[in-house]
This record gives sequence, C-alpha cells and structure tokens, in this order.
Amino acid sequence: MGILDGFKKMILGYRASSESYIRHLKKIGVSVGEDVLIYRPAHTVIDSQNPHLLQIGNHVRMTGPVTILTHDYSWCVLKRKYGYIPGNQQKVIIGNNVFIGWGGTILCGSVIGDNVIIGANSVVTGNLEGDAVYAGIPARRIMSLDEYYEKRLGRQLQEATEYAALYESCYGTLPPIEKMDEYFYLFENRTESLTDRFKYKLGLMGNYEESAEVLCAHSPVFADYAEFLDYCKSSRQH
Repeated sequence: MGILDGFKKMILGYRASSESYIRHLKKIGVSVGEDVLIYRPAHTVIDSQNPHLLQIGNHVRMTGPVTILTHDYSWCVLKRKYGYIPGNQQKVIIGNNVFIGWGGTILCGSVIGDNVIIGANSVVTGNLEGDAVYAGIPARRIMSLDEYYEKRLGRQLQEATEYAALYESCYGTLPPIEKMDEYFYLFENRTESLTDRFKYKLGLMGNYEESAEVLCAHSPVFADYAEFLDYCKSSRQH
C-alpha cells in the first residue's frame, strides 16, 4: 500500500476504495455478488442500518454519488402528529448486470431486475423489470435493452467521427488508436491484432470470450484504423 492509499484509508476508512467498501458490506452482512464496482466510494452512501435487507447481484456498476436506502425515517412526522410509529424498513434487491448512473438513489423496498440501466440522478422506487432502461424521478421505463442496444449501434460511426474531430481540434492531431477504446469494433475484427487496451475492454464485465466471438464474427465498417482516419479527414473537408 502506498503512502497516498494509506492516508485515504486513514481519512475515509472503508470508503477509501471500492474493494474496501465491498469488504465492509460483506462483513456486516450485506449479500454482494461478484464483480461489483463502486466508482465513487467516498461519496456513495449505502444504508448499513439493516444489512440483512440489502442484496446486490453480480456485475453491478455504481457511479457516484449513489445512495441506497433500506429504511425511511419520514415516519417521524407521523409519530409527532399521531403518536404511532409506522415503521418503514424494506428489502432492496439489485439484480445482475446493473448500471446505476451518477447520482442515482435507490429507495427502500425497491427491486431491480437483471440487465438494467438506470439513468443519472434517477430515484428508484418499487419494481424495475429486467432488460430495460429507466430514468427520471421517479424512475420510469424509457425503452427495452434491445431498443437501447440498437440505438447505440446506430450512433457509433457518427460519435466516433465527432470524437476524432474534437480531439484533433484540441490537440492538433487525430487521436492515436488507443484513444478509440470504445469504438474499435468499427475497424477491428481480429483479437490477435488488438492493443492491450482493447483486450482489457473485451474483458470487462467478465465475458471476454463472448465479446471476442462477437468481434470476430462481425464485419467492421473499415478495413483498419488508417481507413477510419482517412474517413475522418474526408468528413472534415466536407
């Protein structure tokens, strides 16, 4: 452990890193699956009041700051007015292969299915069925995961070209191949020719073999990166 890591641990405790946060959650009784990442652990609040009421699946990504609650203390107002304590402590279930966008809040009693994307600053309450994209306050279904996938595929070339143009505008040169690590399917279809960065991307989410198979089976738009750069140059001229 480096000096900086030591200071972070001293100041932030279990929130110093994603790994230490997850270890803490498991230690106190939260059910946490494999390959879970908390990208802003110092700013993420996961309710530890009732660890037995929280279940987090496999391959979950939480950007930050994210809040997950297993209780609701708003009953304090009801207690003041009526004298009765109508408690509200409910289980939260987060399924497998879930992305929680920046600033997302998961309220007590929420159940999130498998293969779900939750948009930034969304507030989740109730049941979110799997294989879909949700956003808003409260979070509502925007589209199916299949629809979102086709939407993203349809925008790859335009976005990659715009990315390259903006890079050139900023740095005076077109981007090196490593900078295209989210768009290399446009010009690659052989794993043996991939850079280390591209191979790393294929391994994300624990399905390298499946991603490699898709890469090798598809027909890229361009024969190689040089042809993509030529396309970018011609697009700029027009």
